[in-house]
Amino acid sequence: MTGCCMSLLARIRTNTVLKRVAQRAEKALRRHLMALIWRCLRQPEPTSIDRVMPVHRILLIRPNYRIGNALIMTPAIDAFRARFPHAELDCLVTDTTAGLFEGRPLDRCHALSRRAILRPWQFVGLLWRLRRRRYDLAVQVGSSSQTGFIFTRFIGSRFTMGMSRGESRWFDIEVGGSQSHAYELVPRFAAALGVPCRQQPLMTLTETEQRRGRAALQALGLAVNDAGEPLPFIALFVGGHLDKRFSRDFWRELIAALEAAGKRYLVVLGPEEHALGDWLKRQQVMASHGVLCQPQPLRQLAAMLLPARCLVTPDSGPMHLAAAVDVPVVPLVRRRKSLRFVPRGDHDRTLWEPSVDEVLECLGLSRRPSDSRVAGHVPPAAGPA
Repeated sequence: MTGCCMSLLARIRTNTVLKRVAQRAEKALRRHLMALIWRCLRQPEPTSIDRVMPVHRILLIRPNYRIGNALIMTPAIDAFRARFPHAELDCLVTDTTAGLFEGRPLDRCHALSRRAILRPWQFVGLLWRLRRRRYDLAVQVGSSSQTGFIFTRFIGSRFTMGMSRGESRWFDIEVGGSQSHAYELVPRFAAALGVPCRQQPLMTLTETEQRRGRAALQALGLAVNDAGEPLPFIALFVGGHLDKRFSRDFWRELIAALEAAGKRYLVVLGPEEHALGDWLKRQQVMASHGVLCQPQPLRQLAAMLLPARCLVTPDSGPMHLAAAVDVPVVPLVRRRKSLRFVPRGDHDRTLWEPSVDEVLECLGLSRRPSDSRVAGHVPPAAGPA
């Protein structure tokens, strides 16, 4: 039964109609659940971070299954470590994203399984184990997760911390202020702590992982120098959620242009791009400069992206993965909502509904002059988010 349910979840994620119906149902259920929970909870007394001392144990809470949402909270680890250098610092994430936090300055990483939805006793068991840890401070690093809120308020910590939500008070320590971009979330927590903070995700790869990433690229057939290091290449991620993807014709034309220009490239497939897999294999049979990369574990994929000149991608998890290892990103955006999530580093360049020629121009391979449309200059009539 569990296998059938997980298969149904995968089908929902890859079908536009089913996904929208499921999202509406989920939002309605969450509203009713939160209303019920709110009636059972006391309203916290306002306090400040300076009044919670001493702090011996902290739990950062972000049980989100999406790669990007998990990575967005990673700078919070360093911020809380800087503010409380001697405290035990734990995090609560999910089993699918826990690997992203390896190598970070954490003492423990607790993982919530998606199967807990089907096996409530696992959810309750994890909640009980966290209560036994007797945390001094529980922090919901996010603003809209009902699951995160439940853990934050029900593990019995001395104090709670999170983003403010309207007029009602949800936490003892509330972080205020609006945010126009997802990457502004953690800096607001850092400001409340009085410490500096990185402005985008962060992922730490060991030397061994980096070496394995280079070896994997060489095994795929990408050219390397005498030291065994991959020569510069452009990475392309062709996946993304349904309404954020670009067409096969778009990728076919872009790949053909890179071939014609003699540029090395790596085409990356995600775990949900089964329909594209066979098509891309046929496309790459005659390729001279590019190779196809099948779905990889997240840390392996990050290590393989590390030597890339840049990653060209729709709004997706790998977009944040590249930003976390400081690889320049060229996000291809079709939805206004995506503008709140695209990396904003000095070398990142966001393109709004670009043509292939506009992408090539951004890569320095312009075939003709172009009126490239960049984030910050989005046409007013671009369509609904």
